[in-house]
Amino acid sequence: MLHKLRDNFIANLLKQPFQQEDELSLYLISYAALIFCVLIHIFSLICYLIQDIPFFVFLNCGSLLVYLVVFLFLKRKKYKLGGFIISLEAILYASIGTYMCGISSYIIGYFLLVIVMLTLFPYGTANIRRIMILIILGLITLLGLRYAHTVPPIAFSEGFSHFMAMVNIYIMLIGTIIEISINTFVQFIISGVKEGRIVELASQIYTDPLTGLYNRRYTEIYFNTLKKQDPHICVAILDIDDFKKINDTYGHPCGDEILVFLSNFLHSNLRKTDRIFRWGGEEFLIIMEHVAIYDAQSVMDKLRNKLAETEIKTKQKGSLSITVTVGVAPFDITNPDAGIEASDTNLYIGKRRGKNQVVI
Repeated sequence: MLHKLRDNFIANLLKQPFQQEDELSLYLISYAALIFCVLIHIFSLICYLIQDIPFFVFLNCGSLLVYLVVFLFLKRKKYKLGGFIISLEAILYASIGTYMCGISSYIIGYFLLVIVMLTLFPYGTANIRRIMILIILGLITLLGLRYAHTVPPIAFSEGFSHFMAMVNIYIMLIGTIIEISINTFVQFIISGVKEGRIVELASQIYTDPLTGLYNRRYTEIYFNTLKKQDPHICVAILDIDDFKKINDTYGHPCGDEILVFLSNFLHSNLRKTDRIFRWGGEEFLIIMEHVAIYDAQSVMDKLRNKLAETEIKTKQKGSLSITVTVGVAPFDITNPDAGIEASDTNLYIGKRRGKNQVVI
């Protein structure tokens, strides 16, 4: 379940053009911090609304507005600025909250969350983060001295005071655990993104961008997967007849439509075990396992006839039809070049004989 959620999350991350690993790391940390802080303030807002404490209602509403601004900064990829504002808001909220209701509420514990955040995450330079931590320690000292013998301006009821104290203690503990463990989570996601990018890169290297078929580069990898003891493997090279004339007459966009149609046609009319590659401009290479040479010829001939009778509806030039010439040969996995060369030779024999035929 966890891996499935990660895979879905990574699929969305792969659509975003992160240039560096640090940028992705800040993206994940920033949004995690934002979501955590928003949830805290929504919960607190509900509690203060129920207890009808206007000052803290407005204070939490103000915090949520600040986080809306942070979200806009994050959307613009200003992750460091967003994280810096989150830290400042937490410092301000902890200062005002503690000043107004005292230390017993444990809002002062939010300072700990900010210190951990500034220590672990690279928002701003090291010197700026040190200065902010010193400011926080100074505020903790001043607020502690103030409430050593002073009654706070806002007094909660005893029950609500105990409730909020427990809530803030749990927030402090849970938040600290989340902050400490978030690096592990980020590395977990980043490793998945790296794997996804490797797969994506491999897909770009080994597939034809127009048709989605495997390209010539992938054949060597595929040949290594074939069973060497299987004597019944055939190779076919299929070439569109007069394709240059089609491009010259109707234009290359129309030619591209025909190539896409033919790749889909081959997929629909061949077995799932047959492998189709875009071999060249208008050439397709087909590997057929567990089939004798005359059976392969028969399959290709039926496919050729069906294609010749099929109307291709193009966006560019309306309905068109094409024919293909196919060269077929036995395929020996120990010498793949020989089988490909033989099928290529048979293809050109078919071209010289008048095209639209299968030659073995």
